[in-house]
Amino acid sequence: MSTPPPSGRTPVPVPAARTPTKRRRGPAWLHPGWSWTVGQAWMITALSASATLILGAVLGALPALLAGSWSDAQTRFQTWVLIGFTGASLAAAATAIALHRKRRWVLHQNGTAYVVQELASDWARQDEKIFLESAGRYFARVVKVPGPGQLGHPWDWPLDSGARYWDDKVDELARAFQTLRFADGQETPDGILMWASWAVAAAFGMRVTAADRNLVLDVWHRPSNGRAGRAETVIGTQRPHRFGPAGPVPQGGLAPAPRVVRRPAELKSTRLSPDAHRAADGDVTVLLLRLGHQAWGPLPGVGEVTAHPVRLEIIDVAGVCPDWSPQAVVYEWRCLPPPGGLFPWDAIPSLVTASADWIERKSAEFADHTVLLGTTMPPEAALGLGILAGQAQRTRWPENIWPLIYWSDRNSLVVPHLNLGRAALRDRKDG
Repeated sequence: MSTPPPSGRTPVPVPAARTPTKRRRGPAWLHPGWSWTVGQAWMITALSASATLILGAVLGALPALLAGSWSDAQTRFQTWVLIGFTGASLAAAATAIALHRKRRWVLHQNGTAYVVQELASDWARQDEKIFLESAGRYFARVVKVPGPGQLGHPWDWPLDSGARYWDDKVDELARAFQTLRFADGQETPDGILMWASWAVAAAFGMRVTAADRNLVLDVWHRPSNGRAGRAETVIGTQRPHRFGPAGPVPQGGLAPAPRVVRRPAELKSTRLSPDAHRAADGDVTVLLLRLGHQAWGPLPGVGEVTAHPVRLEIIDVAGVCPDWSPQAVVYEWRCLPPPGGLFPWDAIPSLVTASADWIERKSAEFADHTVLLGTTMPPEAALGLGILAGQAQRTRWPENIWPLIYWSDRNSLVVPHLNLGRAALRDRKDG
């Protein structure tokens, strides 16, 4: 079994304890009848203005009415009209106050949204500005987490020799999040909207969860425009997911049932930088989570002709693959979305749980191999996978498992220096 390269890095600190977030009432924790108030704040403003305007008109007409005689029919008519307007004004004011209080309650339930934007160098740029501007209306607070590129030198998660710094950069990102969360100091839920490579999202979720056992993260759905297709979402129409042993896992959405495809492969490993760690010895096993129809590296899309054996050109920045070219095996856990191309949002928790269980079983089966992990999965699923792996109860999670990232510019697969196994967490705990 391969051992993780020595890091010598600063461990991710454990923040001071904060009051645990109160659990919400069941899966439908937010009454759908009031969620619309956060997106329709103009109605509260309109009702308040209408109440003020009508009440002002009533008060303006009141002196003339008092000067009149009750025996006069016109005076009596005007009196009833003013009473009606007064009732309408009070009703509008009461409705505005009720909606305002419900809106504040909804925002409190949604809590603080931490926005993590760590776009890779080869990503097609997307315009998240409009979505994030609208997101500000749905949360009590929106906090931008500064990444390594904002705290130091420019950084965009390169796949060349700079990939040897991925581990340290994830630590920096985790520390920035923990610092901001501790400074927030509010007893509201912690939500996250994340744009990042699946490996970065998984490592981030794993480390912040392991560092703070009281942390409960609400993973919100955000729009994406990747190879799997375009996913649009409006906050308020879909509730966030929580990943962990205590949370309910919705069943369904996994149809047809997952199956495992075994593919023999020829592996050629190349060190990209001369200062890479000494490569390990032994066999290599590649685990692939295919949760979409799209291609992954040398493997074409589902339904297309695949060469046998599959040839894997790997750039080993982490130094975990053998120097020679062994016969490797790719085990593909295939669970395909509906014909529309994307899984329904409610299926994500069951996908993540099933994926984590399969990784644990196959890693135990090949405990003496170097295990590499590739994925085609929704971005929120990768974050959820990391949160699950960081749970103290996941004692069967592999000691060492390394991400395999496709580099389109070189038509190769890259192993960055980023251990997704439990050994990485133990290194930080031991300091």
